[in-house]
Amino acid sequence: MTFPATDCAFEGFRLTRRAPLAVLSWAAAYAVFIGLMFLLVGPHFVTVLSVITEMQAQGQTEPSPEDVERLAQAYGVIIGWAMPLGLLFSAVISTAIARSVIRPEDSKFGYLRVGKDELRVLGASLLVSLIMFAVTFAGFMIVTVATAGAMALPALWLVVVLLSLASIGMLIWLSVRLSLVVPSTFAEGRIMLKPAFAMTGKKVFWPLLGMAIIAGIMAMLVGLLGSAVAAPLSLMVGGSEQLVAMQGASVPSLLSALGPMLAVSLVVQAVLSAAQIVIMYAPFSAAYLQLKGAAQA
Repeated sequence: MTFPATDCAFEGFRLTRRAPLAVLSWAAAYAVFIGLMFLLVGPHFVTVLSVITEMQAQGQTEPSPEDVERLAQAYGVIIGWAMPLGLLFSAVISTAIARSVIRPEDSKFGYLRVGKDELRVLGASLLVSLIMFAVTFAGFMIVTVATAGAMALPALWLVVVLLSLASIGMLIWLSVRLSLVVPSTFAEGRIMLKPAFAMTGKKVFWPLLGMAIIAGIMAMLVGLLGSAVAAPLSLMVGGSEQLVAMQGASVPSLLSALGPMLAVSLVVQAVLSAAQIVIMYAPFSAAYLQLKGAAQA
């Protein structure tokens, strides 16, 4: 059972051409999400930038205890809001992309919904995240123990290198084997962890990995191109220096003083995020359709 991996890798560009208004609606959704996150954690983000800028200006390579405390407080608030809202938003966007590829006729509201499909995808995504975290943590602990042993016995450094490579290889293998969980969960109407894992067996593993690499490179190139285009715009409206100078300011003060810069950054980040996520996610829904069709043939 094989599928046209290279053809599937370009599904994101075909989707953009086929449903440009949907992609624009996803960019608008990103703008709303980014704007909401700024309202919730904007001052704390400014604190992080300020601490990093101060450390660079003073030539510090390690943060002081005061810096660590400020960073910990800021990151605590940022993560506390970003994790739950980010997971929910990611489920909505990834479901919309899967819907646009698997059920292209169901196009109302730009394929965006908040319903049972999104909740199932959220549940499936959480399961995948927990599995990946557990494997990552286990690999980290094994490598840490081996590194501690290598401190006393230098001959073990080769073992550390091999274990590190094995851990990375395991994460890549598992990422590919679980890569069709979201589109299959959406298509089948139930969490498809085990079936999706079975669908990505050895006959399609390497084509799927190649497809993911191609899609990732294209998404990265789009991001670099977008950043190059956006940089002059950011400089024209003040750049990040003004943001750092506003440390401690309230959200209304930030919006009043830095409105143009924040508006430009919001639009650029929203458009780039939507474009990159489409390029990265759409190929896996196309691969699911191809593999599902081959299995039923």
